[in-house]
Amino acid sequence: MSARRFTEKPDLNPQAVMSLRADHPAMVGNRTLFPSTVVTVTEAEPARLLISGDNNRKIGKTVEKGRFKGYGIFMLSLEERATCPTECSARAYCYGNGMQMARRHRIGDSDVFFDRLGFEIAELLDDHDGLLIRLHVLGDFPSAEYVAFWKDVLDEHPNVACFGYTHRKGDEIADAIQAVKDAHPERFRIRWSTDVAMADGAVVLDRVPRGKRGPSNEIVCPSQTDATACCATCALCWEAPRECIAFIKHGRTSIDVETANIMRDVAPPPAEAGGSEYRPILPIPLNGLSPSAIRVARPRFIDVDPAKLIVETKYQRDLSAKSLNLIRRIVEKFDWTKFKPPVCVEHGDGYFVIDGQHTAIGAASHPDVETIPVMLVDAGSLEARASSFVAHNRDRVAMSPYQVFHGEVAAGEPEAVAINDLVAAVGGTIPRHPIGKRGAKIGQITAVKELYSMHRAHGADVLRDIIGIAVEGKCKPISSMILRAIGILITQPQYSDVNRDDLVTALMARPDIEQAAVRFGAETNQGRHTAGAVMLYRACSALSGRKAA
Repeated sequence: MSARRFTEKPDLNPQAVMSLRADHPAMVGNRTLFPSTVVTVTEAEPARLLISGDNNRKIGKTVEKGRFKGYGIFMLSLEERATCPTECSARAYCYGNGMQMARRHRIGDSDVFFDRLGFEIAELLDDHDGLLIRLHVLGDFPSAEYVAFWKDVLDEHPNVACFGYTHRKGDEIADAIQAVKDAHPERFRIRWSTDVAMADGAVVLDRVPRGKRGPSNEIVCPSQTDATACCATCALCWEAPRECIAFIKHGRTSIDVETANIMRDVAPPPAEAGGSEYRPILPIPLNGLSPSAIRVARPRFIDVDPAKLIVETKYQRDLSAKSLNLIRRIVEKFDWTKFKPPVCVEHGDGYFVIDGQHTAIGAASHPDVETIPVMLVDAGSLEARASSFVAHNRDRVAMSPYQVFHGEVAAGEPEAVAINDLVAAVGGTIPRHPIGKRGAKIGQITAVKELYSMHRAHGADVLRDIIGIAVEGKCKPISSMILRAIGILITQPQYSDVNRDDLVTALMARPDIEQAAVRFGAETNQGRHTAGAVMLYRACSALSGRKAA
């Protein structure tokens, strides 16, 4: 459940919702009212695309009822109007007009976008029994190719579902949406946004109705009327396809008062909305925060030949095909107004790059760039540099858990070093970058967070045994589900009769154990980790001639 759900909800006043004029720049330009919030997705930015529903009072963190009970809810936003059909009747009063703090994602390079999003989904599944993804808090389906991506996701992950609304109709994008709805009728719950109530539809009401039903017998969104807390506690939008859901018009007048006051003081409206063409940098209210003490010397700037900078491979990311593509784009579009100085450390061997190696390589590759400014910071030891690298990248760059892990190993973080040593001792490996299931090798572990959790819960010896069994069982990759299922079988007393060799044989015989556990868990109403453990236990029982419980 979301803490934001317990904050005061804005009063419903649909007739006061602001509508943009037809000649407003955002309408003419087919864009958001807040262009500075749009982020083009690259390999490095932003840090994440899917945001937990815990951050939205109307969504909620975890599904609490229905077929997806227990699934984590995550949200994706694109740019409103830019991705929406021009005939959308809500373009002028889109509730995005009141969401000036929301981040909108622009696809840009579709391969990069789809790779980033696909990896993020796979990573989240390591921590959740399933995902319910809200498409789209802002925006709409921009292309048939984009729709096809979601079909691929649903085909690959039986424990992923989507819900949302679309104004698409009568075009190839609408046809593609319908095709995915037909292929996955229970897991691709995208309603048709229309002006007239219809089954499997969604409409907007200009007035607050008297009861639970709208004028055409639509179900009025229970969250808006306080009949339930949020989507997580309702489930109607994905559980009731024969119904039409009505939403009471909401938007600009529903901005949180405190946020609106802060925005008024530190970020006046842009010129197009009647404000100034510029604004000063002003501090925001800290609301009880305690600023950290500054203990390190200020950085200094120098000009250097980028080809003389040094990258330490113990904690820095290796270059990949995607890295080379990024560097090529930097060279092709090099512009000092878009240049960000690399962060470096002066060392006896030269200047070590802590952050910005792609920028440095791009500058070194450009024939007209002789020197670049770099920011020098004080971090003399390898551990300090690795720690600084992690700090620079953990929240800003889309840094994977693998990269954080290896950075912490290089920094000498004790637990990371201990886990790395025990993984290596039994023939396992933790990759330095995300890997796909098809390209995984035996013993590669894709659940770094799970390693930490199991190390703390069971200790080094048990974790070493769990990983050793998975490696001997030729698991590729070793996922969160596999680690937990093996952990259940070797740590819980009711499974004390499991023979280690039988467990290894059972794993070798079921390379599809992860997908099978998801299906079995859905059939038996239990989590996929428990379901996987039960399946493996039955296989072990059969191998040893015992009768499964």
